Amino acid sequence: MNRILKNRKTDLWVLVIAMAMIFGISGNAFAQSGSFYLGASGGIERVNIEHAKTVDSTNVPASYLQSGNIYSTSDSASKTGFSGGLLAGYRLTLDPSDTFYLGVEIDGQFHGGTVSGTLPGDGESEGRNQYGEAWPDEWNVERKNSYGVTLMFGVSPPFLISLLGPGAGFYALGGVRRLDAELKVDYNGCPTGNAICTSPEEFTSGTDSYDETFYAWTAGGGLEKMIGDKIGLRGEVRYTQYGKEDRDTFSESEVKVPISLDGSETGFSVKAVLYF
Repeated sequence: MNRILKNRKTDLWVLVIAMAMIFGISGNAFAQSGSFYLGASGGIERVNIEHAKTVDSTNVPASYLQSGNIYSTSDSASKTGFSGGLLAGYRLTLDPSDTFYLGVEIDGQFHGGTVSGTLPGDGESEGRNQYGEAWPDEWNVERKNSYGVTLMFGVSPPFLISLLGPGAGFYALGGVRRLDAELKVDYNGCPTGNAICTSPEEFTSGTDSYDETFYAWTAGGGLEKMIGDKIGLRGEVRYTQYGKEDRDTFSESEVKVPISLDGSETGFSVKAVLYF
């Protein structure tokens, strides 16, 4: 897993370095054939999160209940959220007629909307919440903020210009992102393995919280229309696939409880950019 995360971080740095190289090549030519821009965005996203948990009791002493068992439980949930942020980029014209262009963009976003669900649990007891079982926890994931680097290829075909007027064009995009989020888990279960909990006071309840970092790739496309010479309005659709995150939430000689998070989002955003 560490190697996978390292590769995703490397991909992010490769795009950043590539952007720096683009900025550094032939500054005079860039000044004549391209433009820097700043902008703001707002959008909505449909987010899907998958949460899984395994309880491994293979090392639990034989005198304990549930000794030697492995239980697994998982759940998925979706939520519509929103986002807003700022962006900066560079657009390089590839031909004298301004039909084709390349762009590179960096952006930062804040996010709203919390995805929540309940693990069904797994075990032999009726409540699946005895020691060594996979308890039916309630969970939620709150997206906080993200940032990323995006490469774009655009075209302004004659039919679109005749339909929407000068300065209209399509573009395709691809890039990488980092998303910071928080996972909260509300649990209720039996904390002791040498006796069955029966009365409510024998069970323990609490909330665990974990900071999560997702590295993701994103792809999509958009439509841009210039308003005058300096202002561009964009409508953009993106699909983002998060990289799977694994962690050990509780680990000792008796029982191990690894969990994982995975997810994706599909979003639509509106952007306003100012070219310089």
